[in-house]
Amino acid sequence: MKLFQETTDWPDSTPNHAYYMDDGKSKMFAYIKAGDKAVFKFKTPIRIDTRGRKFKEIADPNNFTVEETTNPNRWEVTGSKGDLYIVRLEDGVYSCSCSGFKFRGDCRHVKAFAK
Repeated sequence: MKLFQETTDWPDSTPNHAYYMDDGKSKMFAYIKAGDKAVFKFKTPIRIDTRGRKFKEIADPNNFTVEETTNPNRWEVTGSKGDLYIVRLEDGVYSCSCSGFKFRGDCRHVKAFAK
């Protein structure tokens, strides 16, 4: 198991986290959220699709912090059932990562910010 920092340049300013993965980077055992030091461990390893994503191996996991990217037009919102969604404002248009927004083009998460 190795620690990998994601270095993917996402067009929507999604923050990159760090992941504890197997050598082949096909299974993830834990991750460190951007801007945090806590390690979130999974009960069982989960598969991860690394296609289109870039990673660098961290040689010394004990001397490592995940940098947080700040975007004033991006907010993390907890939904009514505890799920985490991302609301964004780009070129004056709001969007949300929830399924309701993807289906209808509008949701209560966006309405909370677009007042």
